[in-house]
Amino acid sequence: MFLFVHFILIKAFRQWLPLTLAAALMVPFAVKAQTGVAIGYTGLHDGQRGRVVMLDYVHPASHFDFTIANISNTTDDRDTSLVGISYEIVDRHLYASFGPALITHQTMTLTSQYQFMTTFGYHYENWSLGVRHISNGGFRGKNIGENLVFVVWNF
Repeated sequence: MFLFVHFILIKAFRQWLPLTLAAALMVPFAVKAQTGVAIGYTGLHDGQRGRVVMLDYVHPASHFDFTIANISNTTDDRDTSLVGISYEIVDRHLYASFGPALITHQTMTLTSQYQFMTTFGYHYENWSLGVRHISNGGFRGKNIGENLVFVVWNF
């Protein structure tokens, strides 16, 4: 029993450590920046779904969006976490971004450590609604990717 609990704790620590460190490094910069907390879901064409939680940070003097995300509660063990940076273009209430990302665990849909994120969304005041596609661009293995739909609270 002790070994089982020890194994679970080590696995959780290894998965969450990069996200925790990245979030801690971003906190001092969030004072005047646009920081958003998002929750949503991911789905595949065959109806498989999962939960997505994201933290986005955009400095006011920059177009770069730093993202930390976790995909969990998926079927077929598609759970993973990611850290990414994308270049964001904003036009009034619409926005789009594209950039690279790294994942912590390869899955059947994200078949390499290196991924690309493409995001489109609509924002109004402190809220946003967005869609994001994450895939490896065909560099390694299948290029299925994950499709995310999410709601963001910006502060």
